[in-house]
Amino acid sequence: MNRISPPPPTSPTRDRILQALRVHGPQARVDLSAMVEMSPATVSGVTGELVRAGAMRESLERDAGEGGRSRGRPKVTIELVPETAHVIAVKLSINEIQAALGDFTGAAVKAETTPLDTRALSPADIVAALGEAIERCIRTLTPGYGPCLGIGIAVQGLVRDSDIIAWSPALSVRDVDIVQPLVQRFGLPVYAANDANCIAVALRNRPEFQAIDNMAVLMLGTGVGMGLIVGGNVYDGRTGAAAEFGHTKYQMDGPFCHCGRRGCIESFVGDYALYRDARAMLDLPNTDALHPSEEQMQVLCDLAAKGDPVALGLFEQAGRALGFGLTNLIALISPSLILVSGSGVRAYRYLEPSMRRSLSDGLVETLLANTEIRPYPWDEDLTLRGITGLVLGNVPYQPNG
Repeated sequence: MNRISPPPPTSPTRDRILQALRVHGPQARVDLSAMVEMSPATVSGVTGELVRAGAMRESLERDAGEGGRSRGRPKVTIELVPETAHVIAVKLSINEIQAALGDFTGAAVKAETTPLDTRALSPADIVAALGEAIERCIRTLTPGYGPCLGIGIAVQGLVRDSDIIAWSPALSVRDVDIVQPLVQRFGLPVYAANDANCIAVALRNRPEFQAIDNMAVLMLGTGVGMGLIVGGNVYDGRTGAAAEFGHTKYQMDGPFCHCGRRGCIESFVGDYALYRDARAMLDLPNTDALHPSEEQMQVLCDLAAKGDPVALGLFEQAGRALGFGLTNLIALISPSLILVSGSGVRAYRYLEPSMRRSLSDGLVETLLANTEIRPYPWDEDLTLRGITGLVLGNVPYQPNG
């Protein structure tokens, strides 16, 4: 967890208003009042304070009449000023560290990527590399922005107690405390979280998902991850290591997974697993065993599109494993919605038929009918946006700060 002096007293009213504007964008005060379920007087008082502090600004918006002509009095809307304050958002994954500036609206901008051999790093090297990426981000990306509210680190792998990397496929070492050394170095609140949880936060903060309090975000790609939203909040268990969907079992004596065990769902569905099995049967170029490239994975999809029986068979097997795991998930927690996303959604059309058959075979219709499952396009990596939102949601903004 973030181990620094307690944050100053916060205003729940202010925080709700800020979060509503981050999710829904510019709003008229009367609409914002209904959105946050507060009186117009309360909303006017809080937003007025923030406008005077420079954290919000007003703009005029005219309704367009017929023919595009404006009509009536213009509506005054308020919006957040992106440069008011910022956070540093970092993503640690296989062979790279990304660092970005997260602005006051919750957007992650100006990302920089540092390639490095992550599995060659010692615990001290990991902390040093993260610190250097953060320093570089502060030095080159933050001029023109207000104070830094905190640092967020999204990690591919298990994060325990929001500060320790218990295990990651990107690293060869375990139980690495990344938070306390960075708190000491920068004197700022620091938060660490699983990357799938960060993506779940980013999607939950989309306006179209605000009314869904119980949902799962299934991430397909290099590995297989999941973020769970239960009661409107991320559920990460007692220690922060819950919802490791990719490491639930499909076949106890199955292939080896990167976690060191056999038969995990990821060992059938992850990019590395699909490409590993394809190379055993097809003439494909060698690759990084941990991280096949997007181009190499697209080759498998292209083969499936042409009807190649090996590629189709691998995707059929992967879809069956996915359906098996989702059958258990739905039976246990019955989420309203499961979004399937990540770079691996490129192959969803080939995974879906056998996934649906597994679900139909494994669940009674009543249970299956309660959960919608659909793909969500991976047009952008939402990890940095998610960790930005996590920090902004945990660190209060003080107008005089």
